[in-house]
Amino acid sequence: MPKAILSDWDETLAHTRDAVVETMEYVLKKYNKEPWTITKTKYRDTAKSLKENFPNFFAQDADKAYREYLEYYVKYAYNKVYPMENANDFLDFCSQKGIDLYIISNKEKSLLLKEVELCFPEIVFKKILGNGDAVLNKPSSAPVFKALDDVKYQINKDNVWLIGDSKQDSECAYNANIQPILFGEGKFTDEKYIKEKTNARIPLLQFNNFNEIRAYLQKK
Repeated sequence: MPKAILSDWDETLAHTRDAVVETMEYVLKKYNKEPWTITKTKYRDTAKSLKENFPNFFAQDADKAYREYLEYYVKYAYNKVYPMENANDFLDFCSQKGIDLYIISNKEKSLLLKEVELCFPEIVFKKILGNGDAVLNKPSSAPVFKALDDVKYQINKDNVWLIGDSKQDSECAYNANIQPILFGEGKFTDEKYIKEKTNARIPLLQFNNFNEIRAYLQKK
């Protein structure tokens, strides 16, 4: 049984894609850019946060476009965010088992805090880290060690899990030498990577939903 579980936010603990896509489409259209489906494929660096990608999308207008992104998101989009199925029950279960809960996300902190309060008002997270809270974002290990900077136990695969839906999350876990949990169907992670990491020194564990993770924990 792990002592701590760190979770990604977007499309892991919460459904946020509709809100993100709506807002990106609004800002891209305002600057006469290509639609999000094209922009994210052509210009996005998947090893960086959304904010860090704005120079790729908007060049010299990046700072202004990002402010407009935040303004629109808060005003029109963030209330479209809702919890992932069975996430609340899973988090309750972890709390009852004495597992400390953390969120480490590359999302803008102001948006992240609003969404956490919206989705999980009764859940106590020991720490919530967003974009820029650590010296580097995921896939660096920095957010893991920033979140766990006050723990007394060894930070390793037996004591700490990281749940996320992307290669960025899994690589963050590997860089920190903790247990990576690939959430969902791995739609943001290629099959070759999953196969390779399933046979790694720390095997990648893959679950389709929170009920499956809970069942696995109950066996430990």
